[in-house]
Amino acid sequence: MKRLKCSFVTIVFVVFGTAVATAQDNSDDTDWKNTPQTAFLKSEIVQTYQCTSCHTIAERGGTVGPRLNQIGNRRREEWLKRWLSDPQQVKPGTKMPKFDFSPEQLDMAVGYLTKMKKELETEQILAKDVPVVDKGDLLFEDYDCLACHRIGSTGRFVGPDLTWVGIRKTEAWEQVWLADPPAFKPDTFMPNFHIPEKGIEALAAYLHTQQGQENSESQEWEFRTNFFLGNDAKERGELVFKRFACWACHGEAGSGGIRNPNMAPNEIMPGLKKTAVNYTKEELLARLKEKTFPEPLDPNKPAPPFSCPDYGNYMEESEFGDLYAYLKSFAPKRSKWRFN
Repeated sequence: MKRLKCSFVTIVFVVFGTAVATAQDNSDDTDWKNTPQTAFLKSEIVQTYQCTSCHTIAERGGTVGPRLNQIGNRRREEWLKRWLSDPQQVKPGTKMPKFDFSPEQLDMAVGYLTKMKKELETEQILAKDVPVVDKGDLLFEDYDCLACHRIGSTGRFVGPDLTWVGIRKTEAWEQVWLADPPAFKPDTFMPNFHIPEKGIEALAAYLHTQQGQENSESQEWEFRTNFFLGNDAKERGELVFKRFACWACHGEAGSGGIRNPNMAPNEIMPGLKKTAVNYTKEELLARLKEKTFPEPLDPNKPAPPFSCPDYGNYMEESEFGDLYAYLKSFAPKRSKWRFN
């Protein structure tokens, strides 16, 4: 697959405790001249509010937020108006600030964004005489999944990192998710792409093959990033937490609350805020190195789709130590005042 390659240009600021690069997305075959994307890039809105500090538009911009080149395929006009009016109302905790758009500016921005899309090639891809995994690879590119997700050193941290998704999720579960993400998780940021059944099967098959083949590229990117962060174990651990997408099950910063159907006792994945308090480092690392299966709430129903992989087969010893340092940072801070 021809992925959009990001050139590491300059570290501009720190978000989520990780360094964020201003990058340039270079497509091998995309000519952005006279396109809605270029028109938006040159618009008064983008120039005034510096949208490219965080987003990539056409071939330029940052990597903090989603790439916007196909946002018209992902979002409808009414959603865009709600989002731009007050991002926190749509996604509490988002890093995107609320801008003081005038009604005219809001309409102008939405007008640009709804035009930024492409004619999807789903039917043509599914008609190809190639293996189903290859069809999924092509669909992954066609739907611009790297606008929000990441594989190896390429993509974004908006959605879960998919470098290791094949060891975390079953192919059957991916099909359930891709069919209608908001139906499974109403507060998800991922929209329903209305992918046809054969397309869902192909994408799920492709995602299931992602079992760390590009892990070394991701590690190399993290090494460069950590160079600017002072090589702190906690910061390195956060990048490990993101690369293995631990937050996809345990919530951002270990906040928990992700649904795991038929998991005892309440179908909710546990948070990690007190993990380093309840377990010693040795106990926690021993648990992480063994595959664990959650107890079913009802043994007669399908097993819970989420289970923790045996990371002992995938993580390096140094990564376990860094991850523990990051998990330890979740622990509630003790008061320095003591009362007898």
